[in-house]
Amino acid sequence: MADRPACIAIAVLLLQLTAFANAIEPHLEIMPSGDTQTKPIGSSIILTCNPKVDNPELVQDMQWLDPQNRVIESLKLSVLPIERNHDLISSNTHTGHSKPAMYTELHQDHGLSLLFNSLQEEQAGKYTCKGTYAHNQPLNKSVTIDTIIAITWDDAPINQYPILGEDFSIMCRVRARPSPSVDWLYNGELIKTNDRYIINAYSLKIKNVQESDDGIYTCRASVLTTGELQERLIRVEVHTRPSIEEFPNPIDIIEGENANIECRATGKPPPTFTWIKTLTQQNLSIADRFGVDPVTGVLTITNVNREDAGEYQCTATNLAGTVNTNLQVNVIVKPKIMEFQNKTVVEGKSTEIMCKAFGRPPPVVTFRKLTADKQYVMGAQPQDDRIIMTYRPNDVSGETDGILTIQNALTNDDGLYECVAENAGGVAYKNGHLTVEFPPSFRNMPNITVYSWEQRPVNLTCIAESIPNATIRWTMFGDRTVENDIMIQVFGNGPISTLQIRPVDRRYYTNYKCIAANTHGTREHIIELKEATKPAELLSVKTVELTATSIRFDLIPPTPPDLPVKTITVQYKDNNQIWQNAKNKTWSVGSVYVIEGLKPQTPYDFRFAAMNDVGLGNWGNEQHEITPGRTVPNQPKILTTPGSEYEQSAFNNQYELSWLAPPDNGEPIDMYLIKYCQIRRVTGEWELVDNTCQEIKTQTRTRQYLKGLSSNTFYQVQLQAHNIIGYSKPGFAKFRTAKGTDTSVLQHQGPLLTSGAVIGIVVATIFIIFIIIDAIFCCVRKTGIIYIICERSRRKPVDEEDAKLGSLYGWRFPLPYCDQKMANVAGVTAIQDSGSGKNTIRLVKHTAIDEKEPLKEEKKITPIIDSGLRRETSITFDGKRSISKTGFVGKDSAV
Repeated sequence: MADRPACIAIAVLLLQLTAFANAIEPHLEIMPSGDTQTKPIGSSIILTCNPKVDNPELVQDMQWLDPQNRVIESLKLSVLPIERNHDLISSNTHTGHSKPAMYTELHQDHGLSLLFNSLQEEQAGKYTCKGTYAHNQPLNKSVTIDTIIAITWDDAPINQYPILGEDFSIMCRVRARPSPSVDWLYNGELIKTNDRYIINAYSLKIKNVQESDDGIYTCRASVLTTGELQERLIRVEVHTRPSIEEFPNPIDIIEGENANIECRATGKPPPTFTWIKTLTQQNLSIADRFGVDPVTGVLTITNVNREDAGEYQCTATNLAGTVNTNLQVNVIVKPKIMEFQNKTVVEGKSTEIMCKAFGRPPPVVTFRKLTADKQYVMGAQPQDDRIIMTYRPNDVSGETDGILTIQNALTNDDGLYECVAENAGGVAYKNGHLTVEFPPSFRNMPNITVYSWEQRPVNLTCIAESIPNATIRWTMFGDRTVENDIMIQVFGNGPISTLQIRPVDRRYYTNYKCIAANTHGTREHIIELKEATKPAELLSVKTVELTATSIRFDLIPPTPPDLPVKTITVQYKDNNQIWQNAKNKTWSVGSVYVIEGLKPQTPYDFRFAAMNDVGLGNWGNEQHEITPGRTVPNQPKILTTPGSEYEQSAFNNQYELSWLAPPDNGEPIDMYLIKYCQIRRVTGEWELVDNTCQEIKTQTRTRQYLKGLSSNTFYQVQLQAHNIIGYSKPGFAKFRTAKGTDTSVLQHQGPLLTSGAVIGIVVATIFIIFIIIDAIFCCVRKTGIIYIICERSRRKPVDEEDAKLGSLYGWRFPLPYCDQKMANVAGVTAIQDSGSGKNTIRLVKHTAIDEKEPLKEEKKITPIIDSGLRRETSITFDGKRSISKTGFVGKDSAV
């Protein structure tokens, strides 16, 4: 027990020694650590001064001193948890008051923070943190803040615009602490000072700027001590001063219309335009009736008036400069015809037609007769020197007098004339009439004889042309008046008058006189009234062609003493008939006089009469003919060019033969025989070429194409008509085929293929091509429709045997040589062997002598049943084993 206090004392002593050993020397610690803090200008920073003492509660009077040893004031905020320091730093205001640039904050752990909202260059220096511990031990710790300025682009626009041909400095003013170094790059290559480039402190100077100086320049600034590197891409676009293109001066615009005056200029960038009127200095962009397009430079004037004339100025401006030009604008006044009066002149006299017109400039005045296509030329006319045209312009008044002088006026000078006034503003037209007075004229009255018969009324019309209109009176032969004759009536007394006469006796068939008179004279015109008669007998009647059933005449009608013959009529009968029962046929004069449908071997009588407007003349010119018996047709006539020795075919391998159907002589033509042969000329004579003749028989048509001919060859064609009696005499013709290869479409004698036939041919061709392609695929690739059909037809007996095996084992042999029948045919027997517990098929080969002799090697086929519907067959053949898989549609198929 005596040792116990000693032990306690020793323990206390050890604890005191341990506490003394662990005691901390009081001091201050500034975070972040380091005697010097290098910070960039404008950054927000915090320096925290923490007391490192045994009892922080004994620390008092904590404060920060600036480089001038002035106490930095606190923000006067309530003490906040240190976790909220970052919120204070990041916030710029609190409770609506702005924070000072520099202030302190005291924390619960007695740490004191110094905060800078935005560090400035003048705030650099030594800052000291002070405090007192346990009332008598001073604490302090200092830190030096060194400021740096990051690379800053004070004057380095990213787009700069030099002017073509001038010197230009690309600005790049850089600021940094420590001082930066600057170099330049263009298209990735470093620029060095030379004849064109001068590198200054804050710019790159380019001498005599060219368009090739366009591009991206790199201003590269670096601070070696800090390792900072910055690049500034500057796009340099070379501008050119505007230049106004030349345009017509002065410019003419037309009164009453809208005008566009275009001012064109070049420059980079494209210049904009303004217009002013020089006299008034008015900005036309905001003026009434004016409009300015600043992009295209077009000045628009709406409804131009005369006051718009004068000088205008166009100004083109871009970033490189300004240029202007002046131009004179003239207002053209469209011409207007002020006076163009009608005129009257007597035939044979002279006159002047005057036309007055106004315009700016004074218009040119010309004339044109409306019945003519062209205007008169100045001076005497080349085709008629009686007509002279002149004009007198007046530049002061703007008027022009046009004068058309006509000497020794003629009646054809009468009519409408057109005055044409023209200047740069347009054309004006006005019509006037020139009346040429003249005595009566019957120039358009034909000298005709009027006919009447059987007391039919007839009209005699008289037309007198004159200016002024003439009056007309009538007299009969011997100057007898017609007013008191009841058989004569007068309708109209001028300028048209009609005399209606009913000639009841022959004294009315005489001459009648039309007398027309006006102020300039009197004229007379004679009209004869004659009595018309029926035609006389024909002058000649001849039989030209006589066949068994037809006859053709050559008829010459009588010479008409008055009215012309219009038709000729024939009556014909056989000897047993009277004329009252005769047949008639009428032809127009000049036609083919043919009678058809006669009876063979029959005597006929013919008589003829001519007919005019009066009626049918007397019958006469009797003829008697006997038709011959039935015989072969007449010779057919081949249609050829008259006077030509041979015809020229348009084709090189065919010829179109045409002919007229001949009389059939009592029996209808049932066929034509065509024979054509090659011919050649020998000593001026034509001879046939041996073994070249061909024949064609055709029905009753009268056209046939001869095909398969040789090119550039002469042919002779022979044509015969056939009836039941026989062939006619042949008709002949010669032709020649064309040279070269014929590219035209041959004529088709029969019907063309129908569309259905063409479609059928196309379908059949496609089907044949498909069969050929499918057969090729069957032989080469073992695929295609033919291959599938063959396989199915070949596998049908296999399926029957497979069904039997499948009933036992639920699977099929997938290979053709597993079929029992095929194995037997091949001399191989499939024997089932289940003794080993597996479904095995042994294939045994038969010899020609003993079918049961086994093969030296047995082949085993073992079916392997897989899950589901898939089946596998294992086959061992010649020591090798293979597995075949089969699946059913529905599970393993891709369908």
